[in-house]
Amino acid sequence: VVAQGADVVTLDPAGQQDTTSGVLMKHVYSTLMDIDDDGNLVPDLAESYEMKSDTEYTFTLRQDACFSDGTPVTAKDVKFTFDRAKDMPKTKSNTSKIEEVTVNGDHEVTIKLTEPYAAFKTIVTQHNLSILSEKAVTEAGDSYGDVDNLLGSGPFKVTEWVPNDHYTLVRNDNYWGEMPIATSITCRVIPEGSARTIALEAGEIDVVWSVDPTDCANVESNPDVKLLSQPSTGIDYVGMNTQKEKFSDKRVRQAINYALDKQAFVDTIIEGRGLVANSYINAAIPGWTDEVEAYPYDPEKAKELLAEAGYPDGFECSIFVNGDLRTRSAQILQAQLADVGIKVDISTYEWGALLDTLNAGEHEMFLLGWSNTSFDPDGSTYQLFYSGNHGATGNRAFFSNDKVDELILSAQRESEESKRMELYKELQFVLHEESPWCPLYYKNDNVGVRADLKGFKLHKGATHYLGNCHYED
Repeated sequence: VVAQGADVVTLDPAGQQDTTSGVLMKHVYSTLMDIDDDGNLVPDLAESYEMKSDTEYTFTLRQDACFSDGTPVTAKDVKFTFDRAKDMPKTKSNTSKIEEVTVNGDHEVTIKLTEPYAAFKTIVTQHNLSILSEKAVTEAGDSYGDVDNLLGSGPFKVTEWVPNDHYTLVRNDNYWGEMPIATSITCRVIPEGSARTIALEAGEIDVVWSVDPTDCANVESNPDVKLLSQPSTGIDYVGMNTQKEKFSDKRVRQAINYALDKQAFVDTIIEGRGLVANSYINAAIPGWTDEVEAYPYDPEKAKELLAEAGYPDGFECSIFVNGDLRTRSAQILQAQLADVGIKVDISTYEWGALLDTLNAGEHEMFLLGWSNTSFDPDGSTYQLFYSGNHGATGNRAFFSNDKVDELILSAQRESEESKRMELYKELQFVLHEESPWCPLYYKNDNVGVRADLKGFKLHKGATHYLGNCHYED
């Protein structure tokens, strides 16, 4: 039994791009390639791939792979999945470079791109590109995603989903890979961090996916439970909707960066279990640079910039958040921005409702995190800052900048790795200047488990696998 702070938003892989839903997708579906526990690219449904040219990839599928009803996974299912994903908002950025998918027999598929895309081999590992059954989706039509019509090829099947309460997975006896040890997984939604920890200590649950930093010391001091911790690949940040009048001026956005004491967030919100974010890419991701310096805490500089932008007395605005931790962050932000004349109203949403609101562009400011599970800097930049990806695709700052677009696309086309990394370095300097976000911190991933639980291992990208969790007599 696992506890998470929020519920999945859908059971259809292509309808999500959030880490909470990704947990379910990892266990129920499979992708062409995968990222292993140590962050390496490894085979999944595709036993191998060949890069025929810088715009053409051929994937050879495992011949024994099948869906949970026993029907084979074929190249036609792969083509169907990618063709369908091109028309879905949450997968648009991942498929935007695909020109054509060609079936070469039952177990080989060729994906032709419109232009070189150096990160493409990691793009196919994303959970929202999990391979679907063409037959199952076609027969279900718009209702695909109901528990009774799901068909995945992963190690588990969904048997129940009670929104905002729990979902249940059972072992897929037709799984083509290594059979999981666990026979079932129940994931309970417990929004309050302290309640998750209490349930773990009481033995009501076996794993807390994310232990709130304020509860980490309690877990560490209790011999019945264990805290497993590692640096994350993600970033927590304050986003600003650059299409709203107040935040369309980069001087206002820079002022927000100067007005916030990032170290205070590290010390109080994550209790020192992480680092101040200096940039828009996590320090664990290739391409990150330490040459970009985080904006120092300088309220007087913030006031100067606000006056230059026409707000000498500040202004009123709102921030949208979800959950206890980010509500506490919003309260610190509220107090610090009040010192420079900005009055902030905090609105708290349920997870799915928050995403819908942000995707629609109704917000002025928001608090969110982004986890890069691909271990490629493209996964920290393209979806989030490219002008063609506004809203549900990932760019919830609704940010558009010609130089940023140029650098993102140039990096995608560059096959020479050292040159590519230099482009990402330059990109981070431009983003720092434009400030569509205020990067706050790179936190640790903290997972709580019962002390006698066996078979759990941290995944470097925090997409942990639960299938081998068990107890010994």
